[in-house]
Amino acid sequence: MADYRNQHFVPKAHFKPFSVEGGGHAVNMYLTAQDRAVFGAPVKGQCSRPYLYGKDGQLERLLSQIEGRYSGVIGRLAADHSGLDDTDRWLLRYFTLLQSHRTAEQIERGFARMWEMASFFRMAEERHGNEWDARQDPTRERVMVELMLSFSEQMQERVLDDLKVAIVRNRSNRDFVTSDDPAVTTNRWLLQRRSIKTFGSNAAGLVLLMPLGPRFLALIYDPAVYSVSASSPGWVDLDRASDVQAFNVHQYMRAISAIYFRREEDAPLVAAEFKAAREHRPDRWDRFTVAKKADEGVTHTRYDVGTPDEIAGEDAIMFHLAREWPTPPRWPSILKYRHGAHGFTNGRTIVRRARIHDFVSDKPITYRRVG
Repeated sequence: MADYRNQHFVPKAHFKPFSVEGGGHAVNMYLTAQDRAVFGAPVKGQCSRPYLYGKDGQLERLLSQIEGRYSGVIGRLAADHSGLDDTDRWLLRYFTLLQSHRTAEQIERGFARMWEMASFFRMAEERHGNEWDARQDPTRERVMVELMLSFSEQMQERVLDDLKVAIVRNRSNRDFVTSDDPAVTTNRWLLQRRSIKTFGSNAAGLVLLMPLGPRFLALIYDPAVYSVSASSPGWVDLDRASDVQAFNVHQYMRAISAIYFRREEDAPLVAAEFKAAREHRPDRWDRFTVAKKADEGVTHTRYDVGTPDEIAGEDAIMFHLAREWPTPPRWPSILKYRHGAHGFTNGRTIVRRARIHDFVSDKPITYRRVG
């Protein structure tokens, strides 16, 4: 199965618009850890791992089919700026979601959070005199399966169908950049107005971003919260270099080891902007919290948070795993708040109207509108 050994977690089709002269063979990059630029690096060696998706090639073949459709959309945008149809918009929504799940870094983060949880439960079992079943220890292969199952379930549940898709057309003198983790999930409304850093794909105010090339970017957003002034149906023209930088900072906050850019002369600027964004990069993306029962009243039970070592021996515990998203220094001016921006809450989460049905239970739940 040698044909499937070198498996890309960011497809080569994504790099082609950023490549030298658009040829798809070489690309300029800034290596974040080494603080140096490399010009004309081979595209075929970027963002790939041996057998990342398994040795049988099945998942790799499936991903290649989706990448082929994505490549077709990118090609049409670059060739004639043609408008997108409903199928294209669907593809961009779910390809962006897929890309946010499939990178090597996402696998490593998933493995780290599963290992942190497993380590706590192993400690708890041993404190209670039980033997831990090592078959429950996480593996990277299991994490990959869980990530792909999560994507498949969200796609089948059409979790992004209510979001609008706009193609941002860059008319400024600055280019969009991309990275080795290019699909961005963020939420201006929750981060900026409600100081909520934890949210999922059902959240009100959700925004997905992915650069499609130096001159194009996919902007996927909640239309009940944001308004984007279209130049023509489905298109938004961006004229300010400061807005390009506001989009690029999301790549700087997410990049693991490399930023990719088209023009060699942009290397010093990319390096400087990445360094300026460091303070906005999260020290960790996941928070695993454990607590013990402290007091039980008529209507509420109180739990006190502690360290895993302090909590492991308790009989009644609570744990919570949350992903925290970073807040950028500024937001693009084209992403404006809609008058009457709103979501719906049950007291714990704020979701979009279309996603209320995700939270079903035996007990009736009342949602109220919040703005």
